[in-house]
Amino acid sequence: MPRNLVGYVDQANGRDISGWAADTNDFSLPVTVEVWMDGRPVASACADQWREDLQALGFGAGRHAFHCTIPESCASGTSARAKVCVRDSGYTLTYQGQAGIDLDFSVFIEYIAGDLVNNCNLRCPFCLVDYSEVHKTELMSEATFRKLIPLMRAVPTGGFWLSCLHEPTLHPKFEQFLSLIPADCRAKNWFTTNLAKPLSEEQFTAWAESGLDHINISFDTLDAERFAEVRKFGRFEVFERNLNALARVFRRYQNAPRLRYITVVMKCNLEEVPTIIERTHQEWLSSENEVRYTYNVEHFSNEFRERFFLSREDWERLNALLKDVKYHHIVAYPPMEDYFEKILPPANYFEIRKFVDDASVPKLQALPRPLQLRFRPDGSILVANLERSFRVNVNDLADPVAFFRNSLAQPSKSE
Repeated sequence: MPRNLVGYVDQANGRDISGWAADTNDFSLPVTVEVWMDGRPVASACADQWREDLQALGFGAGRHAFHCTIPESCASGTSARAKVCVRDSGYTLTYQGQAGIDLDFSVFIEYIAGDLVNNCNLRCPFCLVDYSEVHKTELMSEATFRKLIPLMRAVPTGGFWLSCLHEPTLHPKFEQFLSLIPADCRAKNWFTTNLAKPLSEEQFTAWAESGLDHINISFDTLDAERFAEVRKFGRFEVFERNLNALARVFRRYQNAPRLRYITVVMKCNLEEVPTIIERTHQEWLSSENEVRYTYNVEHFSNEFRERFFLSREDWERLNALLKDVKYHHIVAYPPMEDYFEKILPPANYFEIRKFVDDASVPKLQALPRPLQLRFRPDGSILVANLERSFRVNVNDLADPVAFFRNSLAQPSKSE
């Protein structure tokens, strides 16, 4: 039987490459992928790892994911060009729409996620952040932003988040900050915006010319009344006007950042999701849509959970709705076994008051590699998931790159 191969490289960070591949004519037999460099295979992996999203989308039992690591002997330089193929087929998996992959072996930080401000113009009921104690907007200074720029060279493509929890367009110098990023660092950066405040064509032109890797756009509904409810303090007519202007400007630029659309799926917008995916691709230049579940955070009301959280049956309905959607999309499924029971604290990582200067908080003896860092508007840098155990301000570091490369560094297993 002839093979019908499909697949995609999802991530390529340093020596690690992951994605999925399958033969749709025979899901029972996993395929083997190979990483090629300099005209020869240097690593291979069997695409037989389980992924819930692949199973939900109808790719057999979902056991078609892979992860492989390029040998250290093949990563002696600072960068290389590679491609991932299905063995004995000539079929090449694409990465970000391209057949080739530019690998950067100089990175030692997986990502740096932060915010230029500490606030948002909306108060969405599903937001991870509890804004009840945020009474004014804190803005990053230009001097602090300039101190962060050298760290951009230590992350992979798309590894520097100009926004994580808050709305970056609240910063009056946002476009000016984009212009400060050196050309060789532009593709390291991206940000997320809700497009809910009036923005100008000049701003969208600056985004189009920025050279950033991509821009995430929050897009939960096409219904004006529903928009007002789930995007509290937002107006759909402003969002739609921005969306049309953004697409119009980006069409003029062949190398404009990719646009990704993120939809938080709830009971109220469940039936809309396929239409959102289709229309964002057809009208608003979507390169990928991500459908996310709502986290169960402690400041959510029980009324919100009951009205908006999806049940198991709702997720099955969503899978059925997405089955015939032809445009590229990914789905982030919840941990169904404790979806309603597991309550998480608000994601106010940057408002934490107890740090390592508190005697009750254990100090880190080493920073785990690869580094996953967060930064806040005042320049404080924290370790992701260990926010109470380590803090340093980038403004106090003579050489931020050297500090994180050498100070408190815990070698990885391959070093």
